[in-house]
Amino acid sequence: MSIMLNEFLTAPDVVREVVVNNKQIIAAIAKEFKSRGITNITTVARGTSDNAATYFKYLVEVIGGIMVSKFSPSITTIYGSKVNLSNNMLLAISQSGMSTDTLMVAESAKETGALTVAVTNNPDSPLAKICDFHIYLRAGEERSVAATKTFIAELTAMYLLANALSPSPAKMNVSELPPMLDKFINENKEELRLFAEKTKHLNNFIILSRGMLQSVSSELSLKIMESCYRFSRPFSTCEFMHGPIALVEEGTQIMMLAPSSEFSQEFINMATRLSILGAQITAFTDIKEVEDIAQNSFRMPFCRGMETPFLYTIAVEIYAAYLAETLGINPDSPRNMKKITITK
Repeated sequence: MSIMLNEFLTAPDVVREVVVNNKQIIAAIAKEFKSRGITNITTVARGTSDNAATYFKYLVEVIGGIMVSKFSPSITTIYGSKVNLSNNMLLAISQSGMSTDTLMVAESAKETGALTVAVTNNPDSPLAKICDFHIYLRAGEERSVAATKTFIAELTAMYLLANALSPSPAKMNVSELPPMLDKFINENKEELRLFAEKTKHLNNFIILSRGMLQSVSSELSLKIMESCYRFSRPFSTCEFMHGPIALVEEGTQIMMLAPSSEFSQEFINMATRLSILGAQITAFTDIKEVEDIAQNSFRMPFCRGMETPFLYTIAVEIYAAYLAETLGINPDSPRNMKKITITK
């Protein structure tokens, strides 16, 4: 078993650690946020952490009505501009807490009067120390080069923070997540291995989803590229209609993350149209109509809206780890990469 796969399988324990150990700090952040009358949040992150920021953006805007923007680090690091974030909370997410660009943006934001919050897996990191507050992921040492358990830890932290900041908290009991993930892993681990073997021929494929699962589709795309050396590109089903659908021809490979949700009919309509155009569809879904249309389908259990990104994250991450092994690739030593990426 690869280190990567083994770390994915620790997800239930990681979620428990985040929930148990961050209640006080997240309550303190929410108190400061509300007392200062802050109306906007700006996130800064790269890679996997930026995918977690996407989940946070969807969640806090949906349940809290709070505007979230994503900061482009080069505005500060290359162009040298100091953006006024005085009425913002800057949320800086970095597993290592050592990324130069994220740190420079946090320093600049703090100088303009922003409330700064770091989310890292390293309490001794420069980012953790410079920000006003630090949410510690407590995921333990992550030995895999590609981010593994820290992504599910970040999703958990993003949910807790979004809920605390919102006037109308979401109705999800986070204590239910670990046993739910445990159950899914125990019941589906072997099936995911077989599904990876069945679909190992996939390459140059498009990943489609929508809403809160955009963060998961982006993370799947990243994992497939860095661990399996297969090219993929994520789109929302809606954005896909604005041009990229022209790519579809006979044999085009499409992967859909299509849970029962507000977008169920849209997923069915999209799968139907793609099938007519000759696309080959691989789906993670619990929607029977999508399952019937797809050439390859992994049956997902039904789950409520806020829980869905967690369940689908575990499914696609385990799938990606098995896919790498099926292709004869060691996902623990991806080429051209190292664990901590320092960018400016």
